[in-house]
Amino acid sequence: MQKIIVTGGAGFIGSHLVDLLLADGHKVLVMDNFSYGKKQFLPADNNLLMVAEGDITDRDFVHENITSFEAELIFHLAALHHIPTCENKPDEALKINIEGTQHVLNAAATCTSLKKIVFASSGAVYDIVDTPLLEDQTPTIPYDIYSVSKLSGEYLMRLWANKYKKQAVVARIFNTIGGRETNAHLVPEIVDQLLGGKSAIELGNLEPKRSYIDARDTSAGLYALSTIASDKPFDVFNMGREDEYNVKEIVQMLGIAQGKPIDIIQSAARMRKVDRLKQQASMQKTKAATGWEPKFSVQEGLEYAFAFDQEKRTR
Repeated sequence: MQKIIVTGGAGFIGSHLVDLLLADGHKVLVMDNFSYGKKQFLPADNNLLMVAEGDITDRDFVHENITSFEAELIFHLAALHHIPTCENKPDEALKINIEGTQHVLNAAATCTSLKKIVFASSGAVYDIVDTPLLEDQTPTIPYDIYSVSKLSGEYLMRLWANKYKKQAVVARIFNTIGGRETNAHLVPEIVDQLLGGKSAIELGNLEPKRSYIDARDTSAGLYALSTIASDKPFDVFNMGREDEYNVKEIVQMLGIAQGKPIDIIQSAARMRKVDRLKQQASMQKTKAATGWEPKFSVQEGLEYAFAFDQEKRTR
């Protein structure tokens, strides 16, 4: 049994990760302000689970909980993730994603029991290229506030690990899909329109291809990264699938999930001015380091997303 902290542990990926950690008998402290995460995503009655409600921008809250819990491992997932929201609220995004991360690191530095932090970054930090994205070769060039904040978080992790002789592992997470989604990303936006009774879906950019990964796999991958035995104080790993799909293909698969095809209406108002045409994860380094690889297909992830939201509407 380890004592493990998950910031943002009631969120989309975080709650799936907490399920895995509790199932393996770890004692878990979830730190979440519940602005996006949901209390109902966490077990209601589990004596291994503690919940601290508060914000990572609150330095005293972060310091008190991290130091008193005496964790051996931290998964730092709390962040403002939605790219349009980050663009509309850049000051808030930078405060949460950079200043909040530094608060976590400051507290972690004083925690003598702590051995490792796993930080949730993003595949969005990579430059726009036409080849699979490689952790140690593809340049990182942020193109929006969100990716600026995530790459800054990576730099903070590197500085912290080298300064305090501990270990920081960065997971560059690609487009995650499935149940419990808490942001208005592509898939929940489509599912919301479908369950609202629409037969034709309004969307913006249709051609960009992305690597998608089921939330159950993302959480399992993060867990696998935490177990790496390495002497390196800092390392970076992709977390995605190596197949890629464009928006039209995702809509087609959601049509299969709901049992009938979906028509698309392309809306100029929904078009992104800057949008990479390709974002394909290479998973070779992650597989080599962990022996782990995703087990759910994109179709299964989309069916999970559709079924979860459908059930939520009937409650």
